[in-house]
Amino acid sequence: MKNKLLLIIVLISLSCSDYRKLFKTDGYEEKLQGALKYYEEEEYYKASTLFEDIKPLVKGTEKSEIVDFYFAYSLYHQNQYILSANYFKEFIELYSRSERVIEAEYLYGYSLYKDSPNFDLDQSSSFKAIESIQAFINKYPYSQYSKDAGNLIDELRVKIEKKYFYNAKQYYKTKKYKSAIIALKNFQIEFPGSIFDEESYYLIISSQYLIAKSSFENLQKDRFTQVTDFYIEFIDKYPKSTFIKEAEKMYVESLNFLGTFADN
Repeated sequence: MKNKLLLIIVLISLSCSDYRKLFKTDGYEEKLQGALKYYEEEEYYKASTLFEDIKPLVKGTEKSEIVDFYFAYSLYHQNQYILSANYFKEFIELYSRSERVIEAEYLYGYSLYKDSPNFDLDQSSSFKAIESIQAFINKYPYSQYSKDAGNLIDELRVKIEKKYFYNAKQYYKTKKYKSAIIALKNFQIEFPGSIFDEESYYLIISSQYLIAKSSFENLQKDRFTQVTDFYIEFIDKYPKSTFIKEAEKMYVESLNFLGTFADN
């Protein structure tokens, strides 16, 4: 066991020594070969530092394309998505006729997708990712990456929908029911057919019901009538909804309230 550990330490030392020696070599050929070797061995940090060192040395030569491409890729593999997006974009601008440009354009969008935060955070980067990925699909509709690119857009859209829906739902949770109705209706307009559409209809009914219950008597008739209107709209669209039982309960109670007004 001790001998095995010693061997590992020696190998690591030799590897680090080789890596340091590459930085001291003149020119770029040996560094480039070393950088590509480290890249193939998935030692992306070492590869990226060597590629970065080589970049100014090969600028304007035929080697610059491969250095710039794999430098961006090395950053991507280190989860440095903002940097990789920037360098893939730079590659696209510099090498628009390269055979690697389609892959670079996809990876630019994919890097932005990977940088997209959780749904509860600001989604500006998600919008930017959707824009770039959609532009890629429009430009290369039959690319080998197009199907995956479409899936990425779907994921990002769901994340954005979730952000908007949960923002609207927060009004409901904090008992700001009038604001909840406005926000939920705006959500339905902004994201027709959303996976959260069904729940949004239910929350509108519940919000209106709770408003009606706590209203002054002279306002209750109109407000309970709105509950029934919202329910009918909901049931027409989602007759087998998982929220049907609770929604129907509020509808029946609203009809009972309206019945007392009719008797007076």
